[in-house]
Amino acid sequence: MTSSIADRDSARLDDGGTPVQAAWDSPSAELRLAWAPSQPGNPPSGAWWPRSRSAAVELQTLLPVAGHHLGGPVTRVSLNIDGWDADQPRRLRVGDRLVRLGWFHSLDPATVTVARGSDARVTLHVLAPELDSAAARKLLHELSTRSP
Repeated sequence: MTSSIADRDSARLDDGGTPVQAAWDSPSAELRLAWAPSQPGNPPSGAWWPRSRSAAVELQTLLPVAGHHLGGPVTRVSLNIDGWDADQPRRLRVGDRLVRLGWFHSLDPATVTVARGSDARVTLHVLAPELDSAAARKLLHELSTRSP
């Protein structure tokens, strides 16, 4: 006897395999990202304050900077399926690279993980776009200046 369990989100996530090229109208926009001080033996971590819940748009700004910090292009991103808008592509073209996106109910909605190749995943804590500007900037500053 064969049984199958249908993923209730499979129809919404079936994008036909076509990579999305998100519109990015402000390449000079300030990226709201802070990296925590490095700790020997631990992968980098940080906090990110996106401007919206549109992952396809927001990742266009984040991924090149994250790749530079990590020493090479990001190839995989994992996000919580409920924490972002309904447009949730499986692949995203960032510059001349194709990035794989994975959407999970089990991932904490306040985190995004990024990775390059087979390197360990890097966890970024996601501050809600709706968060008060002063509070968000304070959190980003605290993370970037705390002692390892």
